[in-house]
Amino acid sequence: MTATPPPSTHAHAPRLALTWRYEIPLVLGLVVLWALLWGSWTPLTLLTGIVVAVLVTQTLPLPPIPLSPRVDPFRLIVLLVVFVAQVVVASFQVAWIAVRPRGAPTSSIILVPLRTTSELTFTLAVLAISLVPGSYVVDVDLDRRRVLLHVLDTPTEAHADAARSSARALEARVVRALGSTRDVEALR
Repeated sequence: MTATPPPSTHAHAPRLALTWRYEIPLVLGLVVLWALLWGSWTPLTLLTGIVVAVLVTQTLPLPPIPLSPRVDPFRLIVLLVVFVAQVVVASFQVAWIAVRPRGAPTSSIILVPLRTTSELTFTLAVLAISLVPGSYVVDVDLDRRRVLLHVLDTPTEAHADAARSSARALEARVVRALGSTRDVEALR
């Protein structure tokens, strides 16, 4: 009769690694969101945020999303500065379109092929593109990595091409700041 060996203490190592890699950043993000929603950073707000975040993550589990281990701080700052500048400029352009004496602007729906292969980076790029005033995402084709954009004030094909180029440039900035090495290579 052979004795069975005691269970290994390392049997839970993969689960622990997943917890540290995915669940803890998610819980921390939810706690920050909770504090921002309440507009308070008191210990009670943070404690209730932790409780709610743990309850949400444990009762409504999400599949792990592979995060890129590569973040380029300089490119991230460039992305944020350029994005904010684009939002400000586009806001003034949309305001001018709304009050200018000419009639209704010519709008277009344009197809923008994107180059990223990561679902997370693709989603972040599409979100950034959709947050710039003057255009919004009509449809997303994740399988073919492309989006349809409705763009204001595109009286000529050159204006539509400029909007397409602007969307692709924003995607490139997102990929260079947060994308995987494979995605950065795909830009070339």
